[in-house]
Amino acid sequence: MTDFETGTIKSVKDMLPNILHKGCLFHFSQVVWRQVQSKGLTTKYNEDEVFRLNVKQLIALAFVPLDQIIIGFDLICDQFDADADDLLEYFEKTCIGEPKRRTGREKPQFDHKLWNIHDRVVATVPRSNNSVEGWHNAFANRVAISHPTIVKLGEKVRREQSKFEVDMTKILQSHDIKTKKA
Repeated sequence: MTDFETGTIKSVKDMLPNILHKGCLFHFSQVVWRQVQSKGLTTKYNEDEVFRLNVKQLIALAFVPLDQIIIGFDLICDQFDADADDLLEYFEKTCIGEPKRRTGREKPQFDHKLWNIHDRVVATVPRSNNSVEGWHNAFANRVAISHPTIVKLGEKVRREQSKFEVDMTKILQSHDIKTKKA
């Protein structure tokens, strides 16, 4: 699971062609929000409840079954005022795919399977990479040095690996592991 950086997506596709690559829901919503801002629609978003709901519906397309995305997008587009055309054109080109002259659509920059999380919701698996980012933050705090030497970093990684192995053994033996939130 990654964010929506084109370079990251291409690298994952090139280096790991056989994996299921998903985008993070939080980062997907940030893609949309940044476009609201860049199109000069922030004030409208803050003041116009209908517009705000429509933007949230664009983001909510991530929860719709894959075969219903285009139908859902068309329904949502009908709810927007003309001043949001630039936002909708961006979203269509980037996430939906622009209509071809006769039938079908062009391939979008972000494939539907990358940003759609319907299957993840049904399977009750994470929709975002918050847990990974949380671990990175906690690990950075444990390292406690902004630019550690390779020796110091290696030592911290070995400690982290040992902790992980102990936790996995406890889990496999049906024991609870200590967490800070517990």
